[in-house]
Amino acid sequence: MLGNCCNCCNCNVFKNNNLKITIEANKKVINFLDVTLDMNTEKFKPYAKPTNTPLYVHSKSNHPPSIIKNIPESVNRRLSEISSDAGVFDEAAKPYQEALGKSGYTFKLQFKPPQTSLPKSNRSRNIIWFNPPYNRNVKSNIGRQFLRLIDQSFPVGHKLRKIFNRNTLKLSYSCMPNVTQIISGHNKTILRKAAQTPQDQATKTCNCRKKDECPLKGTCLSEGVIYQATVTSLNNRTETYVGLTATNFKARWRNHQTSFNNEKSKNSTELSKYIWALKSKNERYTIGWKILEKAKPYTNLTGKCQLCTAEKHFIITKPELATLNKRNELVSACRHRRKFILRYSIQ
Repeated sequence: MLGNCCNCCNCNVFKNNNLKITIEANKKVINFLDVTLDMNTEKFKPYAKPTNTPLYVHSKSNHPPSIIKNIPESVNRRLSEISSDAGVFDEAAKPYQEALGKSGYTFKLQFKPPQTSLPKSNRSRNIIWFNPPYNRNVKSNIGRQFLRLIDQSFPVGHKLRKIFNRNTLKLSYSCMPNVTQIISGHNKTILRKAAQTPQDQATKTCNCRKKDECPLKGTCLSEGVIYQATVTSLNNRTETYVGLTATNFKARWRNHQTSFNNEKSKNSTELSKYIWALKSKNERYTIGWKILEKAKPYTNLTGKCQLCTAEKHFIITKPELATLNKRNELVSACRHRRKFILRYSIQ
């Protein structure tokens, strides 16, 4: 039976996307996600569509050992959670056991009732994760070497020991791109270049009316850059600031100019704070701009942001290039991945 719902905001969202809400009443057996709920027998069991065949990553694939180890255990844990008793579990586990066997696992599925435990109150920490790609061909133990570097670089008594230690710096391997991703990325690159016209290839690098006033000397429309601002005051004191932008540098430069001139925006960046500190002392200054490196922002294909990584690399390894930057910028989240998050607004 198709229910007629009221003209509310949620219903309008469904209608705009050509979706409908179906309401069925007086049902004793219902399939909800991956569980079948039976009110006649007061039991529940795993549910899968008739056309759904379980398929798992092979045990000898090029994945981190922790992932390979947890695949059969997570399957066993989920089947146990959605099975009311051992009999229901054994009846539903057969296709999953066969799928694990075809993928090279010798793990035996057994019913294990979920145990309820009180939640632990762990103290929250700001953790920086190092995610190196895992490959079976690499013989070096990257994790052990990484932890050893932490102990050597920040020993007990070091002034940064509280910030950088084994509790705040942790390692978790990431997966290498599979063949499908590599081929797809290569094809997109080739097709993109083939579709470009000569006019597209001759992209403008500067739109300044007076070329001699361009902040980057004719390359102000460069996108995906790590830039440096050098502030020199009259007393020959020089301070530097490192920033990034995924859009063209000209748009970011205009935002900086706004923060220099509008007192309401003086706390926007560490650079604007320093400029306003010079203004309060009536000190004259000059600012020079240059590009340190180009990098790609976050993409949902790789799941990584080379732009943010490059900026943090300069702040850590070359502090003389970023004297105004603060260390808390190293733990800031990537802002470029927000545009890949699905959102909708209800009005």
